[in-house]
Amino acid sequence: MTSFKLYYTPTSCGAANFLAASIGGLTFDSETVDLPTHKTKSGADFYAINPKGNVPTIVFADGSILNENVATLTFLADQGNAGLAPKEGTPERYAYLNDVAFVASELHTGVGALFNPTLSPEAREGAVANALRRIEKLMVRLDGGKKSFLNGKSLSAADLYAYIVLSWTGFLGITLPANAQAYFDGIKANEHVQKGHAAMAALQ
Repeated sequence: MTSFKLYYTPTSCGAANFLAASIGGLTFDSETVDLPTHKTKSGADFYAINPKGNVPTIVFADGSILNENVATLTFLADQGNAGLAPKEGTPERYAYLNDVAFVASELHTGVGALFNPTLSPEAREGAVANALRRIEKLMVRLDGGKKSFLNGKSLSAADLYAYIVLSWTGFLGITLPANAQAYFDGIKANEHVQKGHAAMAALQ
């Protein structure tokens, strides 16, 4: 029996959590959720599992849950063996948390706003401009694209989260700036990310 179960969808931010768990070598149970109906793949009422109804959701053996990316990604990074988050108490740890929080509060909300089907053409135009500003802020953190990773050294859970958010832009009809596209392509081509995607696909 594994110590936790991850609920996610393959295209949402929950996918970053699956990648983090897989890349970190963790043994875990997982199940996809259909967000429009809030039913799990097995047919369970997801609201009964997580009253907020959001993914990712990590459920522990005692029934307690985590359901915010800053917490879930950090937990998975800490439990894994891939160095996806720095050790607690180090300056690098706080910089990592700063990066994850930026992706959650700025990048995710900016790009994610475009999934709203009720946006008028004018509102959508404004939302696209806002999303591109948030992406530009990401590139500032990446030194204009000179850094391949947010910490400047190696893949982190923050990069996995940013990568998944950027993956939405194709579906949403947003053309990424060249430096953002290069960052996205670099993460996508990472051999560990590729293996994580393969593990996810095998479960679908």
